[in-house]
Amino acid sequence: MRKKWLAVGIPISLVLLTYSFFFSTAEKTLLLDVNEDKLVIDSGIDEAVPVASISKMMTEYLILEAIEQGIIDWSDPVQISGEAASKEGANISLSEGDVVPVHDLYMAMLLPSANNATVALAEHLADSEKEFVKKMNEKAEEMGLTKSTFVNATGLTESNSQSNQMSARDIAVLAQLIITRFPEILQDTAKSSHTLLFSGEQIHTTNHMLTKSDLAFDGLDGFKTGYTNEAGYCFVGTASRNGQRFITVVLGTENDQARFVETKKLLSFAFDEPYRPPLEASLDRE
Repeated sequence: MRKKWLAVGIPISLVLLTYSFFFSTAEKTLLLDVNEDKLVIDSGIDEAVPVASISKMMTEYLILEAIEQGIIDWSDPVQISGEAASKEGANISLSEGDVVPVHDLYMAMLLPSANNATVALAEHLADSEKEFVKKMNEKAEEMGLTKSTFVNATGLTESNSQSNQMSARDIAVLAQLIITRFPEILQDTAKSSHTLLFSGEQIHTTNHMLTKSDLAFDGLDGFKTGYTNEAGYCFVGTASRNGQRFITVVLGTENDQARFVETKKLLSFAFDEPYRPPLEASLDRE
């Protein structure tokens, strides 16, 4: 069931006036105090917009749920289909016919946001990506995500221009549900790199707050990046200190660094820490 959030008892006009310079490069921003279950700052959070690979969070939830229920196992061998192997965008080295354990595909989905690995997982759990998408939409309805619609498992834009859409509020609800039910995921989303068992390939996270010192934030341990032309550069972050956890959602920035800069601003405000601007960083996609 959808949680009902209340804003913190600060005049929103004062918050926006004081911190308006924080959010100038993002179309949608959200800061959630997980412990208090309250929105601290929000901007345009109830409009459904393209969210690119942020929508892989629903795929992650369904995979973790299937593991918990014993429907699949981390060691299950997955034969890579031609459909999965041919996916465009962010990928790992996979060829049709390869046999890869579920855990390798899962880590490839979490860290480099690999589309081919994501489709392979969807096919393993539901026989086809199309059937898996039905599960995604059913789970969204069950969770009360009323502004979320999925057309694929990856977040890629389809040939007919359709794409997965979510609101920032729905994204925060989903992130909170994942972290609450499957807290072990944070051990993986906090990793900067991982070596795949089946190939020995080393994969790297697209979360530059874990890899670039000037973007780093103490206590940050996730969560998910996303990029398409339609969605812009997006990031869902989360950080915890002394038992206090916040979730951030930043959607629609114009470049790779901006989504992490906006997140750092939000978290600096959340934990009452001076904001330190990062240096210029190279652009990346996903």
